[in-house]
Amino acid sequence: MTQRTRTWWFWAGFAIGIVTLVAAALRLWTRYPGDVDPVSAGLALVGIVIAALSWWQTQRLADTDVPAATILLTRRVLAEEKAQRAQLVGGRGKDAVIDVDFQFHPTGNAVSARPCGNLKQVAAYFRDLRAPRRLVIAGVAGTGKTVLAIELILELLDNRQPDDPVPVRITAASLDPDVPVKDMLARHLTTAFNLKPVTARTLVEAEKVLPVIDGLDEMDETDKPGYGSRAARALRALEDYEHGLDRCSLVVTCRTDQYDALAAAGAAPRGVARIDMKEVGGDKARRFVQAVTDQQDPDRWRPVLDALTCDGHVLAGALNTPWRLTLAVSVYEERDPFTGRYVRSPQALTEFADEPSVQEHLLSLFIPARLAATDPAGKGPTAEQTHAWLAVLAGYLRGNESRPPFHGRVLSSTDLVLHRLWPLAGDRPRVMGALVALVTAVPGAAVVAAGLFLALSQTEIVDGLVPGRTVGALMLLWLPAFVALGLLAEPVRAWREVWPTADEAGSRLFRGVRDRRSAVVEGVLGAVGGFLAGAAVIVEFAIDLPLWVPVVFGLLMGFGMASGRSGESGHAGLREGVDPRAVIRDDVVSTLVSALTFGPGFGFMVGIWFAELLDGLSIVTAVTAGAIFGMSIVASWSLLLSRRYLGLLLSTRGRLPWRLGRFLHRCYDAGLLRISGIAYQFRHRELQDYLAAHPMPSSPDPSPLGGDAVTTGDGPDGR
Repeated sequence: MTQRTRTWWFWAGFAIGIVTLVAAALRLWTRYPGDVDPVSAGLALVGIVIAALSWWQTQRLADTDVPAATILLTRRVLAEEKAQRAQLVGGRGKDAVIDVDFQFHPTGNAVSARPCGNLKQVAAYFRDLRAPRRLVIAGVAGTGKTVLAIELILELLDNRQPDDPVPVRITAASLDPDVPVKDMLARHLTTAFNLKPVTARTLVEAEKVLPVIDGLDEMDETDKPGYGSRAARALRALEDYEHGLDRCSLVVTCRTDQYDALAAAGAAPRGVARIDMKEVGGDKARRFVQAVTDQQDPDRWRPVLDALTCDGHVLAGALNTPWRLTLAVSVYEERDPFTGRYVRSPQALTEFADEPSVQEHLLSLFIPARLAATDPAGKGPTAEQTHAWLAVLAGYLRGNESRPPFHGRVLSSTDLVLHRLWPLAGDRPRVMGALVALVTAVPGAAVVAAGLFLALSQTEIVDGLVPGRTVGALMLLWLPAFVALGLLAEPVRAWREVWPTADEAGSRLFRGVRDRRSAVVEGVLGAVGGFLAGAAVIVEFAIDLPLWVPVVFGLLMGFGMASGRSGESGHAGLREGVDPRAVIRDDVVSTLVSALTFGPGFGFMVGIWFAELLDGLSIVTAVTAGAIFGMSIVASWSLLLSRRYLGLLLSTRGRLPWRLGRFLHRCYDAGLLRISGIAYQFRHRELQDYLAAHPMPSSPDPSPLGGDAVTTGDGPDGR
C-alpha cells in the first residue's frame, strides 16, 4: 500500500472511530439517562481530538529538527562505514591495511599540504582545501579507492564540528543523472539509511550532506566515457548543484583512465583537487605479505617475495595493488580443515608467464579459499554452487550496463538490493506478485460476499417496509464491502505499479526513542478505541460476555496498530548492524504481527454486530469471519515488497537459491561481497567481471601442495 493510500485509510479510520465513539457515548447517555453528562462528554471528546492533533504536529516538528536529524544520520553513517572498513580490510589490526602512498594535484583549489602523502594524511589534506571542498580520488583498478573513501569519511566524522556536513558514500552506478541531485540525495538517505522522507529532504535542504560518489568509472561500460556519457551527465548535475551561492562540496572516486577521458571531454568538475593513488611497490608488498602470513615458515613465501622485488618479473606487475595482494594471500593461505596443511604452495605463482594469467588464476580460486576459511565444516553451499549463483547475479549486473531504462528506471550495475532484484526475471515476478495479491484478497472478499448474501436472504418486505435489523446489517456492510472492492483491485495495482512507492524506503522497525513513543501512543489509542467500541456493542445488545473479552480484543487492536507503526519508522539493520535482509524480513514480520493482532480485534467488534443483526449466525462464526476479513486486509495491502521478492524466487528456480538473502549474507561474511546501505556489492569489480564471464567454475586447481603441516589456526584472510 502506498504512502498516499495509507494516509487516506488512516484518516478514514480516524473519522470512523470518532463517529463510533460519539455514537457509543450517545447510546450510553440515552440508555442510562442522568448518569452521563453530555456536555462533559463532548468537551472530553474535543480535548482528545485536540491532544491528538497536537501530538501529530509535535511529531512533524521533531522530524524536521535539523540538529537531531544530523546527529542521527552521523551515527548511522559511522556505524555502516566502520562495518564496511572491518569487512574490507579484515579484523587483524593495522597490518591488514596497506598504507598506499598518494600524489596530490591541486587543480584550481589552493592547499597548503605537501605534494605527496599516505592514508592517514588524506583527511587533513581535505580539510585544508578552500571551500567548497572538492576532491577527486583517482587510481588504477584495485588500488583501494573505496577503502580510502571510507577512511576519509571516518576521519571526517571522528572530528566533525556541529556545522560540518555529514559525508555520505553513494555508489555511482546506482545514480540516475536525469534525477535532480537534491531528489537523488534525499532518496538515498531514505533507502540506505531509512530516514523519513521529510527528514531526508530537510537535511538536504539544510545542506548537511557531503556526497561521496564512489566508483564513477562504473557508470559506463566504455573505458573512455565522453561528454554524453552517464558519468559526464552525473558530474554536470553535481556541478550545477549549489550550496547557497557556491558549488557544493563533494568527493569522487574514479579510475585514472576514465577520469582523464572525462577531463579531456570537458566534463570534469571545476575547482577540484585530485589525488592519484600510487601502485604498491615491491618493498611495501613484501612487508605486507610478511606481516599477514605465517612466519613460522618464512620460506613458503620466499619465492614470491623475491619476485616482488625483482624488476621486470611478472608478479611485480600482477600483485601491484592491495586487492590483488589480498587475493594472493587469501588463496595461498588456505589450509585443509582436517590436517591443517596448506592446500597450495605460493611458489606456483612464480610459474605464470603473464599478468592476466595470474589474475584469472587467483580469481578462480578466491571463492573456494574464502569459503574454506569461513566455513571449514562445509555447512553452507559448496564452492561450485556459490560460483554458479553469484555468476547469475554478476551477469545480471553486467547486462544492466548496456540495458536501456527498465520501465523508466536505470538499473544499477553494482547494487544487489533484495526487493529490487526482480527485473532479473523480467516481468514474471510482477505477474506472480499480482497472483499472490489475489490469493490474499479472496478470503476477505468472500467473507463480505457471504455476509451480503445472508443479509439479503433474510430480507422480508412487510407492508412496504424492511425490518430495522436487516437495514442495520446492510448499512454495517457498506464499509467492509467498499474495502473488499479495494482488495480485489489490489492485484491490478500490484501489476500496474511497476516501482511501488514503498520501494523507496522498504519496510522498517523502531528507529529510536521518538518513534517508540509514537508506536506506544498509537497502540494505546487503538486499545482504548477497541475496548470502548467492544463495550458499546455489548451494552447495546445486552450480550452476556465478561468485561475482559473487550479488554483482550482492544489490546489486540492496540498492539496491531503499534506494530503497524513500527513497520514505518526505523530499520533493524541500522539498529543492530548493517543487514540488507532486514528490509524483506521486517516487511514479513510486521505484516504477520499486524494480521494476527488487528484481524482478531477487528473481527470481534464487527462480528458481534452481525451476530445480533442476522438470524442463525453464531457469535463464534461471526467473529471468525471478521478476523479472516481483517487479516486479509493487512496481508493484501502490506506485503508489497515481499510479493515481488517471492515472485523473483519463484521465477528463478534452478538459477538462484530459495534463501537468497541468507546466501548473500554468507557471501558477505566470507568476504566475497560487501555492503553499501541496503545493497550488497561484489567485493571488487574484477571479481564481478570474472564471474560474469565465467558462469561455471573452472577445473580443480592443479597447483602442487606445499609447506610443512601446520595444525593450529587458519591463515589470515588478507582482506
